[in-house]
Amino acid sequence: MKRSRIQACLSGIMLFALLLLTACSQTAPSQSEQQTASPAPASEPAKKETRVIKHAKGEATIPVKPERVIALQYLSNMLVLGIKPIGAVQGHMEGADMAPFVKGIEVVGDYDSYNLEKILEMQPDLIVTDTEVEQQVFEKLQKIAPVVAIDFDKTDFIGHTKQVADVLGRQKEGEEWIAKHNAKVEEARKLVQAKIGKNETVAALNVRAKVIKMYGARNMGHVLYNSLQLTPPAPIKAELDKDPNFWSKDISMELLPEYAADHIFLMLFPGEDAASYLKEIESSNLWKNLPAVKNNHVYIVDVDKWLGYDPILIEKQLDEAVEYLTGAKKP
Repeated sequence: MKRSRIQACLSGIMLFALLLLTACSQTAPSQSEQQTASPAPASEPAKKETRVIKHAKGEATIPVKPERVIALQYLSNMLVLGIKPIGAVQGHMEGADMAPFVKGIEVVGDYDSYNLEKILEMQPDLIVTDTEVEQQVFEKLQKIAPVVAIDFDKTDFIGHTKQVADVLGRQKEGEEWIAKHNAKVEEARKLVQAKIGKNETVAALNVRAKVIKMYGARNMGHVLYNSLQLTPPAPIKAELDKDPNFWSKDISMELLPEYAADHIFLMLFPGEDAASYLKEIESSNLWKNLPAVKNNHVYIVDVDKWLGYDPILIEKQLDEAVEYLTGAKKP
């Protein structure tokens, strides 16, 4: 078609002029015109640099520098490294001590009830969890984004922070935070030991409905026995001698004298049943004859602050423990 038009144009100058105006207007655009008229192809997004990492539930190929992280566990560890995840579990964001740090983070469920649809919509490039997540849920999460599981029980919160820092490519920030935390702990230990010495005993207990939970070196016991290196009651010391990561044991009110201490940090679990049981305990002679009770060294602490086992809340617990044990804060 294009060739026949060109041949018709050669029959005469007048015809050429006329046909030039008509035929050329119908001619297919030249290559340069096509390039100008055609929309530029959309540029493909640059591929992120990745690496393979081994974790508690296998291997995952993850970004070297993750940018859109969902924290189903280890939210606080991320925050102290300067990483604010795009989504986290509701329970990990609750409490007055966490409120200043979690603004802008979206809720993606609570503990074992994750909102998978919400997580999918948020398009994360990494999901961090622990080993407690059900395998079926873990596999569904893997279909959304790379998932890294960190074992909560095999190390302490310092170990958690180191592992999170490695996963997020923030090793330097992790080392800096740990060094800063250790310096704070050392100063706190000096203040407390200068005030009460090394021989006074300290108990950490949680009153629930019809049961008393005595803590070891995890949760509320970590600050007392690991950070401040205070002496626990004899039965707790025996447990810690066998297992430095000993968590807790349940006892009845009748066993309280065996766990007597010079200082008691008492956390009341929420609910009317727990409050009622605490009143029953406090009215008993077993309680009234404890050294800490006699000397007004029982410190009622907040459950949201002291049940947490993460960098932000551990440091809040440390501050409060120092205040109580040095007398700066009254029971």
